[in-house]
Parts: sequence; structure tokens; C-alpha cells
Amino acid sequence: MNFPCDKCGLCCRMIGGISALHDFDRGDGVCVHLHDNLCSIYDSRPLICNTSEMYDAFFKNIMTPDEFIDMNLNACRKIKKLNRENVR
Repeated sequence: MNFPCDKCGLCCRMIGGISALHDFDRGDGVCVHLHDNLCSIYDSRPLICNTSEMYDAFFKNIMTPDEFIDMNLNACRKIKKLNRENVR
């Protein structure tokens, strides 16, 4: 499964309140492993950060890969919209 990530880094800048990523929050909602807009632990990133593994672990029995990618793209669009609104 290939999620079409454009590497904007916004999802890694909005991890505050995500219990599975609590230990990765540097205190301001930004992941401690985000460096130059890239994940410094990409190959060993948490399950929640890996769309392919999340799909296999939790979603493969309830939706198709395309539906899962669409769900994640919608979340990505919402994050980008929130960011644009907060920048204004």
C-alpha cells in the first residue's frame, strides 16, 4: 500500500492529544523525531505512523486499501485546512 504523502510534516506537528504518541511529543505537539520535515526514525516509526501496517493490523477486515487511503487523505486535508486557518 502506498500512501501518497507529500512530506509536508503537518501530521508530525499535530500529535498533541494522541495517546499513542504521547512519549514522542516534545511538549508543543511536535514529534521529537521530526527533523527537516522528515521522520528520523522512519524505518522504526510507531504503528500509528505507518499506514500500511495500520491497515494490516486494524482495517483490512473492514475496508479496502483504497478506502483506507481515502480516509487518510481526508484526514490529511483536514490537517492542512486547520493549519491554513491557524496561519491567518
